[in-house]
Amino acid sequence: MSRHSTGSSYSHTIRKLCSEEYEISWVVDFYYKDSRLRFPRRMGRVTDEAGARRFCKKWSLSWPIPAR
Repeated sequence: MSRHSTGSSYSHTIRKLCSEEYEISWVVDFYYKDSRLRFPRRMGRVTDEAGARRFCKKWSLSWPIPAR
């Protein structure tokens, strides 16, 4: 991933909140003008099982979610 190209997200995670809700999250790098630094920002949302399965399939995560 280059600083000046459209980058991708990374560090994709998923966890089960309750019987029907899952929290999916990922990290995106943000850059500011005249700065050589990157500022990673974690994004996330709550979704249902169907959305969690799609997320796992897209980012090659294991399903079912391993117990912690």
